[in-house]
Amino acid sequence: MNTIEPKSVSRFEANLLRILRFFLRQTSAEQAMRLVNDRLDRPPCLSAVAVELVKDSLAKGCVLYLVRAGAWKRDRFLREGEPKFGRLWDRSPIERIALEFSPHVLEFLMWITAVKPKEERTGFSVKEGEQTAADRLFFFLAYEALRTDGELANRLRGFPAFSENALIWLAYPNDFAGEPNAVVPSFDVWFSEVGSTILESLQPMLENRWLEIERSKGQVGDWTALGQQGQVQGRILDVFTQAANDAGRRDLVRFLLSTMARVLATPDMAPTFWTGGLQGAGPTRLADRLTTQRNALALLRNAERFRGWEGDARRSGYLDEDFAASKFWLSEWERFNFTTIAERAQRVLQELEPLRIG
Repeated sequence: MNTIEPKSVSRFEANLLRILRFFLRQTSAEQAMRLVNDRLDRPPCLSAVAVELVKDSLAKGCVLYLVRAGAWKRDRFLREGEPKFGRLWDRSPIERIALEFSPHVLEFLMWITAVKPKEERTGFSVKEGEQTAADRLFFFLAYEALRTDGELANRLRGFPAFSENALIWLAYPNDFAGEPNAVVPSFDVWFSEVGSTILESLQPMLENRWLEIERSKGQVGDWTALGQQGQVQGRILDVFTQAANDAGRRDLVRFLLSTMARVLATPDMAPTFWTGGLQGAGPTRLADRLTTQRNALALLRNAERFRGWEGDARRSGYLDEDFAASKFWLSEWERFNFTTIAERAQRVLQELEPLRIG
């Protein structure tokens, strides 16, 4: 009887694999964070066995993450302008949405295993344009796993692999608040064939994140903090929704429709839901106080943009190229009863208008 011999790796390689499994939600944070914050001599290269284990873990772990996040759901999204129903692998051939990772992922894993990242002056260097969609997903997962350590998250945002990752901005916009010089990155890759299927899978996660963001605003007491958070949220939503429209993928903003529908589920919402936690009189100038409160309602301002999309869709004729996509958008509009939701959003926004300086 043949027996399979266990694969042997060095201590450095074992630590690297544990950190990777932590990023992929396959092991606890406590042990992994100790390894992340420890220093260990870096070998010139990894063994062939370790490299194969990394590739196997990445391929299976990222796919499993996406399946659990939402790829398993039977749902409708656009394919070449036409709605298509099913699980992700029913909507797209597997060979066309396979995740391909570049050597940058392995380089980051070796870097973070070897150094104490909060103390290391020599950072990890990889530019946005050098990454695949799968790379960007990996760096998002790494950031999500490590951001519980605020100091470490701040350090990571100093590297282009994280600061230029649009998915990180979309899921965690508040992490970039107070960085006025930070440029919202492009979403081009996320509307490519592979990137868009990742966004489809992450719709439930993104909805939950933005629902959490909206519900937590009423607990913010600092005027400056709330204003900065709302400002960066408005910036990222402007870039994201414009990119979705340009790409003909309005279906990928569904999580925003759902979030607003849940936030505005009752007709008597008031701006205090978002601003009720503010402490003190706030800025001296009335205009500055108004700006802070209006920034807090950044999500609701998108209702008017979506109403414009609805108007476009209703004007689309049977012979127009976007007819099927337009009908799909109208079905989503009706699904979330968004005429009512948009009216409620408008009423909330208008409650601040009497404060505007003439």
